[in-house]
Amino acid sequence: MSSNTIIEVKNLNLTKGKKKILDIEYFSLEEGEAVALIGPNGAGKSTFMQVLMLLQRPTGGELFFKGDRVDWKNPIAYRRRMAMVFQEPLLLDTTVYHNVASGLKLRGFKADTIPAKVSEWLRRLEIAHLAERQARYLSGGESQRVSLARALVLEPEVLFLDEPFVALDVPTRAALTAELARILRDTRITSVFVTHDYSEVPLLAETVAVLEQGRIIQKASPREVMTRPVSRTVASLVGVENMIPGKVVGAQDGVVLVQAGPHQFKSNMTAPVGTDVLILLRPEDIKIFKGVSRHGDNSIGGKIRELLPHSYLYKAVVDCGFPLIALVNPEQVVGGEVLAENEITIQFRPDKVHLIGQ
Repeated sequence: MSSNTIIEVKNLNLTKGKKKILDIEYFSLEEGEAVALIGPNGAGKSTFMQVLMLLQRPTGGELFFKGDRVDWKNPIAYRRRMAMVFQEPLLLDTTVYHNVASGLKLRGFKADTIPAKVSEWLRRLEIAHLAERQARYLSGGESQRVSLARALVLEPEVLFLDEPFVALDVPTRAALTAELARILRDTRITSVFVTHDYSEVPLLAETVAVLEQGRIIQKASPREVMTRPVSRTVASLVGVENMIPGKVVGAQDGVVLVQAGPHQFKSNMTAPVGTDVLILLRPEDIKIFKGVSRHGDNSIGGKIRELLPHSYLYKAVVDCGFPLIALVNPEQVVGGEVLAENEITIQFRPDKVHLIGQ
């Protein structure tokens, strides 16, 4: 444990009946760090957050807060150093001002300091004009801004967020996510948040912890998790749609040759010859060229079987002996417009080919 470690977990487990919900060998949260917890449904994300928030006692293991071993008989003293924002705003039936001030009063802040603190966060979250409005008349986005202000005004040592924007419409969610990202960047508040939407992660977190069946299976930067997932589960979570069975058939000068169906691909990763692997390739890393020609390493011919709208781009389903999905903008494809049933060439760089064990 370093002097900057806020929360540290060792050999933590939580069992309900005969079912093990959590089995966390080690986890740490450093001062100023923003960590995203992601994973499939039922992976234990929210339960793990509840343990970190000291709202649920584990069956076994140790949890330390700033070096102190947490005494589960009296966790209130530690909880008072944290703040939480949940999916539901859980506002009091009073004005916006009194909702934001409520936590300060409960935690014993001096009365003469409260108005300035509340006004500051009402201003920062652009709800100062709502100060005297009753909470019951707020929209969903306004309610979550109040909930955020109520948490942030406490100046917590750790801020926990459990999918606070999941119920909001897309524009409101995007605006609040961007606002929260600015706040976390400016204040450097240590934070942990749960999300099912990986697109939020690069904005809000510098570290990602991926849970599966109650275990942390990967903890790394968002880019590392996105480009170097350690398993099929992680790859699926972060948008890797191409997972192709293959076998390493050669290696030379730091590059391996992988056989996949009728084709051989180069990868900058290392693996022993003869290893069965899963080739992971992100759709946006595949280039498409009109016609059949060679465009460097990992160029293979194919035919587009389907073009599916995907936001302002298209997902091209390519038949090249096995299906591949590429994310393309038809106006930017080298050699002309991409059309279904066209003969094309796909190409991807060896450093974009990630290999994991089958």
